[in-house]
Amino acid sequence: MITSFPTTLAALLCAITLCMQLSCGQESYRVKLSDAVTVRNEWLEFHPQSSLKADKDIQMVVLDLESPFKYDFYKEGVGPNSGMGILMPDGEVINPEIEIIDQDGNKFNLVWSGARQTFSPVYSLPHPNQLPRDREYKTVRIRSPRPIKCKVIYWFCESAKDWK
Repeated sequence: MITSFPTTLAALLCAITLCMQLSCGQESYRVKLSDAVTVRNEWLEFHPQSSLKADKDIQMVVLDLESPFKYDFYKEGVGPNSGMGILMPDGEVINPEIEIIDQDGNKFNLVWSGARQTFSPVYSLPHPNQLPRDREYKTVRIRSPRPIKCKVIYWFCESAKDWK
């Protein structure tokens, strides 16, 4: 029993080292835009400390929802957005309006584009790489036709190199 301990410890240390190398090697990153917030019909504006950039393959805003709100993964909701948005407690599926505003005041409207592995709804441009890379994005605005509670809101920049 004691002779297998060094082998087990060595295997565990190798696994930890590999995980650390993989996590350090990722090119994707996220920027926290807000802590807990209720999104309502009035625009909420988020101004990150450092400007956002479109420097990876896909840029998106991710909403980490507070219960009872959730992504309509199982298509339980009703209405034209069934399976494609945020499931409200009464069964309606909605999507907030989300805009990214660049340094010159140009607005880019984001649309529902799926969910992350955590079942958090994701909003991005309709086609990847449409967000111009030659500028900085100073503001993210969001509003919703009905109040939704978020634990946190993130800006994600995802690199295709991390998908392999």
